[in-house]
Amino acid sequence: MNEKLVINTNLLHKEPEFRTRTCVVEKAIAVSHAKFVNLKENALQNNDLIAENVNLMYCDSDNNYHCLLIYDKEQGDGILIESEGAAYARYAQYIPNAKLLYENHIQTHLQELKFCCPLEVNREPECWDDEYEGISSYEASAYESEINRFIEDFTMPEEKERGLMNWYGKGNSVDEKVRSAFMSVEERDGELVGVITAKIYGQLTEEELEEFRGYCSGQLSDGAGESLEQRPIKTPDGDIYVSFWNSDDSWSLQTEDEMNEGQSEDMTEESNMGMTM
Repeated sequence: MNEKLVINTNLLHKEPEFRTRTCVVEKAIAVSHAKFVNLKENALQNNDLIAENVNLMYCDSDNNYHCLLIYDKEQGDGILIESEGAAYARYAQYIPNAKLLYENHIQTHLQELKFCCPLEVNREPECWDDEYEGISSYEASAYESEINRFIEDFTMPEEKERGLMNWYGKGNSVDEKVRSAFMSVEERDGELVGVITAKIYGQLTEEELEEFRGYCSGQLSDGAGESLEQRPIKTPDGDIYVSFWNSDDSWSLQTEDEMNEGQSEDMTEESNMGMTM
């Protein structure tokens, strides 16, 4: 029995036809095994999770059912629910391996979002009483691989899956949509810049984007970024220190689209100045 595939489901007796409906998962919620068993065994009792998400569940004009998926985060099965305005599972179906189905769907529908910021890089002085030597972003590009290798080793075990999002913990729409966010450095037009690469499920609203940007800025200034800048990174030319944040007014955390727009505006201004001269 232990070597065989086991599926928890219902078997219908002499069913003449299997009629299915198109069900759209509007939201998926992982719960503990105990909470899932309680829902499974008391499906017609009012449930807080169903009540909180009642507005997500309805049948549209094309007869598609928009549903809530509640699944067991430990054992993986789930229940698909369209409560039709009620606080209990009025229309529902037990879904074996719902967690696996949902997570596979998420992984194949992720989009990439990158934030970029200027770096402050300093070289450790040869003598203890000398000042640290600032390195330009152009010179620092020679150390891209050493810095990224260090950042990867610097990542804590609990951050391996979600990176900086491991510490977010608000349980809101940003937490749900941003599946992971990892720090790195990249060379862009000869300069080395700091990068946060996020994997996003769906689209971030303007408010969600700003919330996520603010969180990342905080992590760079006094979270992971602050811890990183205090540690020496070995290079062939000596130890360097890398900071993703500084207090200069010119510091910003921009998306790639925003950076490209800024470059286009700069080029337009330069072109207009050239025509004027």
